[in-house]
Amino acid sequence: MRSHADPDSPGDPADTTIDVLFKPAGVLKIRDDYDGVVIRCATVQEAESIRTAYPGIRFCRDDRVFMLESNGEIDYLVAMAVGWHEGVLSPTRLSFFNDVDAGRPRWPSQPLFGAGPRFNLASVQELTTALGATDDGPVRRERYRDVHVVMTRVDRAGGPGISAAGVFLTEADAEDARPMIAPSVAECWIEIVPIAV
Repeated sequence: MRSHADPDSPGDPADTTIDVLFKPAGVLKIRDDYDGVVIRCATVQEAESIRTAYPGIRFCRDDRVFMLESNGEIDYLVAMAVGWHEGVLSPTRLSFFNDVDAGRPRWPSQPLFGAGPRFNLASVQELTTALGATDDGPVRRERYRDVHVVMTRVDRAGGPGISAAGVFLTEADAEDARPMIAPSVAECWIEIVPIAV
């Protein structure tokens, strides 16, 4: 779950984000939008009532029932744990809970590890629009656009492994993503590559 700052509310900084992560989530009854929410552990009676409502699900001993209260309405979620983080989310970071995996030093392009590989994939149309191209048939590629590639070097027994970790349309986005990747690799730098438009 993620907060969306309200720039019209006094004292509410527009650049602050709150991420709440329930993991692993088993059963949930939630809404797509909350106007403020209080998360608490269910009472023994509430937890038993919710578990009883799902006879086909085998709950683990470590599962907890979390109640979500908002504007007099109550929802719930069954998970082993809940965590939260508040801060300024940089433009290229999708979640405070999504870090670079040391075994795969690439820019995290999905909200969390384990999500389906097509979850946050941009369409070809979105990419061509972002690059200023058209799809009205064959176009002579007489222009180019620089992209910024975050490159990495990982030291391995057989020698260094060099690979691209992520490609960004602007230098600012590449510079923003580089600190996420750098701690997991031996070396990290940005290369500018022209692509035909």
